[in-house]
Amino acid sequence: MYAKKLKDLYLFNSLNDDEIKAIESMTLVKKLQKGEILFYEGEGADSFYILLEGELKLYKTNAKANEVVLHHFIEPTMVAEMATIENTPFPATASAQKDNTFVAVIDKENFLKLIEEIPQLSWHIIKSLTHKIKGLEKSINRNLVFDATAKVCSLIDEHKDIFQTHKKIDIANILNITPETLSRTLRKLKDLEILDENNNLLNQKKLEMLLYP
Repeated sequence: MYAKKLKDLYLFNSLNDDEIKAIESMTLVKKLQKGEILFYEGEGADSFYILLEGELKLYKTNAKANEVVLHHFIEPTMVAEMATIENTPFPATASAQKDNTFVAVIDKENFLKLIEEIPQLSWHIIKSLTHKIKGLEKSINRNLVFDATAKVCSLIDEHKDIFQTHKKIDIANILNITPETLSRTLRKLKDLEILDENNNLLNQKKLEMLLYP
């Protein structure tokens, strides 16, 4: 059922149909509603998780019981694979940000055996982790360095169709800005002819000039 979603993931996009079917056969698909927890901080990591559809929020809770959001995962992507590979507890809690969020759960031991049978998966996991490190760098820049315009441009650069798949209030939450600030920034990008009236990207070069002045 989710073979195409698995194939879209850079980890598996070089695998043939039989190899994808082998992964499907060992996969349990979990359906989450908004606010439901996929895993808790400190919980043992005994499975690999792949976000197939929807969105997940990764966060920690500080001493005052406030959430500190670390990252938003947008489909399709692996989630917290480092903890599973390193056999360490999950460093943060993951919860669904949307209703009908679907996550593939793959037993760790079965997946590690599959890696032995399909050696190129090891290389793709390394690429996946490298991709995550780059994503973390972008997330740090978005949250600590970038102004509102750069935050929006960075997100559009990573996810070209995000305004067609997400509500504006959800995008504002991802960027840690107010909906009003997001609306003003979108109007600015439209005036600069970077976005059209439906928030589709018109000019990649102008976007990059704002993002990397």
